[in-house]
Amino acid sequence: MATDRSGTIARAVACGLAGLLVAAVPALAAPALKGAVYRGSLGGSQAKIAISFRVSSAGSEVEALRISALPIYCSGNGPPGTPTIVFATARISAAGTFSSAGKDVIGSGPLKGSVVATLAVSGSFSAGGAAHGKITTSYGGPAKSCGGQSSYTAHG
Repeated sequence: MATDRSGTIARAVACGLAGLLVAAVPALAAPALKGAVYRGSLGGSQAKIAISFRVSSAGSEVEALRISALPIYCSGNGPPGTPTIVFATARISAAGTFSSAGKDVIGSGPLKGSVVATLAVSGSFSAGGAAHGKITTSYGGPAKSCGGQSSYTAHG
């Protein structure tokens, strides 16, 4: 009989903890604000780089994703000229997450059209009109060691 009682108590505690966890998840995740423009910045050593994007009017896609500069994680300067970073439109999942690939392409000169860096942005939406995620930058050739990753936070 004592075994049955302790098993019942353990099941009740487990069910209670599971219920608390299920109740907490919606508080962390939230839908994107339809039609909103989110603006923020990268974190850490890349805090001077701004990030912005727009959520479609239907709330199903992240559009017009932009960063103000190319993140570089090594000493020295980046490639000359203004970066021309283009990101793909990203679908927002039912869980409120998204990811988009991008690239920085040389816009003029003898190397016009060459890819300087590839980028990947992922994120999720949370309560209060916030979004957060990470951006990963990869370089090829001799600049390979200049790649890295930063977190970001933005608000709509």
